Amino acid sequence: MAVERGFPGRQRGHPVKVPSTGRKGARYRRSLMEKLAIVRESMAPGASAAAVARRHQVSANVLYYWRKVYRELLDADLAAVRHKGDTADLELQVRNLERLLGQRTLEVALLRERLGLKPMEGTDE
Repeated sequence: MAVERGFPGRQRGHPVKVPSTGRKGARYRRSLMEKLAIVRESMAPGASAAAVARRHQVSANVLYYWRKVYRELLDADLAAVRHKGDTADLELQVRNLERLLGQRTLEVALLRERLGLKPMEGTDE
């Protein structure tokens, strides 16, 4: 009997599931802004990370991971920024978007090369 690898129930073209009050374990992909808002809420003075995780229907382990990544990014990338707030969040988002744009630009260039198309105007190729 063949074992199918990959993510069960996740096929191309199917929409991402939204959290509901229904069955436990339903998956939902959160945007970067949603994650940042949840992390910042959990890091507020007096806030309980477990309570914030329950309120947003996120596993506490996932929230702790997001918090760890957030702290590492702020420490590594934004060491020069002394105020942590909206500006730091926006700079973090810009940095992530620039990285994604670079990846997509490279993918497009490689696909154009593979298909034998001319490079796009205004590129270094």
